[in-house]
Amino acid sequence: MMHTYKPTQIATCLNHSHVLYVGDSIMREQFYSMSRFIHWYDVKGPLHIDRKYEFKDHGLTYEFWWDPFINSTRTLDMLSGKDPHTRPSLLVIGSGVWYMRHLGDKYFDEWQKAVNRVFDAVQNNSPADAVLLSPVEMLQFDLLTPIRQETLTVDKINTMNAYLKDREASLTRSVPFSVPFVWNNIAAGATNMTLDGLHYLSPVTGIQAELALNFRCNEGLGKEFPMDHTCCYRYPAPHWYQFIWFIFFLLWIPLGFYLASGHTHRFLSRLYPSDVSVLQAIFVFGLSVIYMYFGDRTHIFAKAHKYFDVNTFAILMFVTLLGGLVSLRSKKEGDQGFLNRAQTNEWKGWMQVIILVYHFTGASGTPGIYNAVRVLVAAYLFQTGYGHFTFFYKKSDFGISRLLNVMVRLNLLTFVLEYVMDTNYISYYFTPLVSFWFLVIWLTMWIGHSHNKKWWFIVLKLGIMSIFTGLFIHQPGVLETLFDGLKWMFNIDWNAGEWRFRLALDAWIVYIGMLCAYAYIKYAENSWHEHRLWTPVKYTAMVASVLAVVWYFIFELSQPDKATYNKKHPYISWIPILAFIVLRNTTQRLRNTTSAFYEFIGTCSLETFIGQFHMWLAADTKGLLVVLPWSTPGIQWWVNLAVSSFIFVVISHHLSVITRWICSTKAKEVRATPTHAPSGAEYQALPLLPTSKSEDSETVMDPPANHPAPSASDIIFEVPKSVEDTMPDSDIRLDEEWGATEKPASKMATVCRAVYHSLWLRTVLFLIGAGIINRFC
Repeated sequence: MMHTYKPTQIATCLNHSHVLYVGDSIMREQFYSMSRFIHWYDVKGPLHIDRKYEFKDHGLTYEFWWDPFINSTRTLDMLSGKDPHTRPSLLVIGSGVWYMRHLGDKYFDEWQKAVNRVFDAVQNNSPADAVLLSPVEMLQFDLLTPIRQETLTVDKINTMNAYLKDREASLTRSVPFSVPFVWNNIAAGATNMTLDGLHYLSPVTGIQAELALNFRCNEGLGKEFPMDHTCCYRYPAPHWYQFIWFIFFLLWIPLGFYLASGHTHRFLSRLYPSDVSVLQAIFVFGLSVIYMYFGDRTHIFAKAHKYFDVNTFAILMFVTLLGGLVSLRSKKEGDQGFLNRAQTNEWKGWMQVIILVYHFTGASGTPGIYNAVRVLVAAYLFQTGYGHFTFFYKKSDFGISRLLNVMVRLNLLTFVLEYVMDTNYISYYFTPLVSFWFLVIWLTMWIGHSHNKKWWFIVLKLGIMSIFTGLFIHQPGVLETLFDGLKWMFNIDWNAGEWRFRLALDAWIVYIGMLCAYAYIKYAENSWHEHRLWTPVKYTAMVASVLAVVWYFIFELSQPDKATYNKKHPYISWIPILAFIVLRNTTQRLRNTTSAFYEFIGTCSLETFIGQFHMWLAADTKGLLVVLPWSTPGIQWWVNLAVSSFIFVVISHHLSVITRWICSTKAKEVRATPTHAPSGAEYQALPLLPTSKSEDSETVMDPPANHPAPSASDIIFEVPKSVEDTMPDSDIRLDEEWGATEKPASKMATVCRAVYHSLWLRTVLFLIGAGIINRFC
């Protein structure tokens, strides 16, 4: 992937020096394209002459020397380094066509002498800060004139380029040097980009010139997130905290397997869990993260640019839609209920598929697609508000166990990735977004929770909290002050402007979800569906929903740009969301019919959203990961897409299974009843959504990132359904002491034990400790 340089960046990279092109008309066309990066102009006048452009504002001089045999006196002097004051910052030199056309059978011997002078200069004289020797260009022979066709042949070109490859492979360089054979690949892949078969137009020569600039400058770019340029670039060596994760996953955990196999050690065995399945889960999780590192932080896999193509976008949407339709299935037994689990997993699934295709094809620049995708993100947050409100309202469980269960489930993968990949937490914007709103919901429902059954109190709390969060998001200086404090204390560098933009786009939809959850609870409690006016109300809602969907698409497609739509989105996103919910639940058959394909994607929606950053996309989402070495445009591109997609989905699924198992209720259950939980209530890991009049027959709907706990068959290794399967009841607790032994109590031991058994204190200490460690990252 190439970096697109601005004129000021070019001047800085080239040290306000000059660029020199030497050669024939092929070099001349590239020189024109390179010059136009600074200033666009039309070329007039004779062709076979020198050219010189001075860009005084940037302190740059661009020169072209007409020397088709690259053997003039000044070229030889320049290669010998006789005048160091004229040493160019970038030298691009090339020849070959004139040797084939004018020297007959002696073409190769004379050309070989000329290019050998370039190789010798690179090895001994350092003629420039960086040197590129152009390969002999592969022509489009059917467009050549008859005279050129007689002398410019494929065999001659292949012979010369083969020599360049052999000579380059044995060269000892005194300066950065390359023979960019990729230039020929670019020309070969272009259609209708040459008028005479010899000279390519600017779309081709522009890319070739940009590659030359990337070769000269990319190594000087910052080696930090985001790493959106991979051409001619060496990734930075891992930092100490990245090495710690590598050692943990690749050495420490395998050592645990060794000890568990019977090779016990008195001290080391105490540092590992007694349950081997825990080690297995962590190891597979670690391998998945390491794969992302090698995919997006090394050159093992190539990266490709994203280019939006409406046909590609349409094909991918059709294929995924077909997958959803062919996997439709209906449940015959009873009414599965309003927003039942299968339906909401399906909802998350098809939304996630659209978002993935949207990111993969680079469709964000198309307002009509971008606007609709914004509604899909809002719909995820609607589900967050709906699901968590219902849980807290019905279960009244505001304890730390519930809080940690959800926060760890949401943040585990992101937390590890931000250190392994050396990125920024905010860059994985969906995780911090749903985490923020979960905490808002938790705080809203916890305040005065003993009065939550009073309708006026709930409405008042939602109103006050919406005002508070609105001020928190929109008031200038609030986020800036908070983030400045985090930067000063813990070296946490978050962009307040970016975070405000993300929060403001969906500032109200979570409250809409909470209100809808409360309305449905009252609907079920008061049996509103038995009211004589319910039928006309239902049909009116159906008609209104159809009209609302039509109106929304007309409206969003009529917006002139994304910025204009973004200003209106927070206030209208609820319209298509509620319309969809009404239409999706119109009849029992619709409620009972779901797509298995979309349901499957829905169960790992969080992992696919986060994992796509590094194992489907690449260059921190700016490009595409190329897992096959021969993935050129055409059928190979589609094969690469199929292979990378399969790997991506499989890893995402297993990451989802592992994190859900880690956060499953029974494996993490505290011996005491959770704080604020009703006496005798069973602690639930996930929020419940009422789907029938009887609570005993409720169906669960998760918020966007929560899913039902997996069974052993869901994972690639055997995991017990709960820790109780392998431990006595007395040992079941949130924080299993790995290898701990009893010691006589002391004051310090008593204090430590009190801290150890307080989840609140341990959580606070963990966050402070992580922040302190982050201070040195």
